Amino acid sequence: MQFVKDGDIYKIARMTSSQDNILGVTFASEETTVEVEEWAVKKNAKIKSTSEQVLEQVLSGLELVNKNLSKKYYISKVYFLPSDSASNSVYKFLIQELVKYFHSGKTFIVV
Repeated sequence: MQFVKDGDIYKIARMTSSQDNILGVTFASEETTVEVEEWAVKKNAKIKSTSEQVLEQVLSGLELVNKNLSKKYYISKVYFLPSDSASNSVYKFLIQELVKYFHSGKTFIVV
C-alpha cells in the first residue's frame, strides 16, 4: 500500500493482482457532514462504485478504527475513483489502514 499527502488530502492506494483502489480523505477537527467527491474517470471507463456505497463503507470503517484508538478521528471529505475495482468492504478496510497509519505518525509521501 502507498500513503500519500496531497495538500490537505491523505490518500491510500492499494494495488493487487485482482483489484486496484485509491481512497482520499480530508481530516476534520470535529464531527461534520462528510462530502464525497468523485475523481474523474478515464473516457469509457466502467463505473463500479457509487458515492453512497463508498461513503457507507468509509463511515463504517472509521467508526471501527476509532473504537480501537486512543483518539477519535473525523473526516470532512472523501475522494474516490468510481472506476476502481468494486468490493463490499474495500473502502472500509482502506479507511482503517489510512487512519492507523496517520495515527502512528508514519511519514506520508508528499506530492
